[in-house]
Amino acid sequence: MEGKSSYFVLLVIVACLSITLAFLAIGYFIIGIGNSSPEKEVVLVTEQIPGEDKLSSKVIFETKNFNLKKTDNKQVAVIMVGASMKHFKTLDDDKIKEVDIVAKIDFYEKEINSAIGTYFERLTLEDVQQAGAKQKASEDLLKIINDILCENDEKASPLVYSITLEWFYQ
Repeated sequence: MEGKSSYFVLLVIVACLSITLAFLAIGYFIIGIGNSSPEKEVVLVTEQIPGEDKLSSKVIFETKNFNLKKTDNKQVAVIMVGASMKHFKTLDDDKIKEVDIVAKIDFYEKEINSAIGTYFERLTLEDVQQAGAKQKASEDLLKIINDILCENDEKASPLVYSITLEWFYQ
C-alpha cells in the first residue's frame, strides 16, 4: 500500500510543478511581449542629387582674409578664403520662387559673412593644414548658413545645397 501512495504523491508533485511551469511560461510571453519596446522603424533615405536646372550659383565673396586662432604668441596665421554657394532655384513644388530665395540670401548676407568669419577665427593653422579640413569646413558652413536662412521659417527646408571654398593659408 505504501508503494502506491508514494507513487500517487510523486505524481501529484510532478503535476503541480508542470502546471506551475506552464503558468510561468504563459506569464512570461504575456508580460514579456507587453513590456517589450516596439521595434524601431528603419527608414532608408537616399539623397538625390539635383540637376543643374534646379540649382543656381551665387558668389559669397571672391577673397577675404581672416586671422586664424593663435597657438603661440609669436605666430601670425592668416587664411585667404574665396566662397561660393549653390542654392536651390525653387522649393516645395515651386511655392518659393528663385527670386524669393536670392532675396532671402541677399537679406542675410551680413550674417552669413559674419558666420564664415567667426568659423575661421576659431580654427588654428594646424586645423586648416589637416587633410579633409576643407571638406569639413564646407559641411559645417553649409549647416550654419542653412540654419541662418531658415531660422524664422515654420517649415525649414535647406535653401543652400553646397558651399565651395577656395583657400590659401600661411
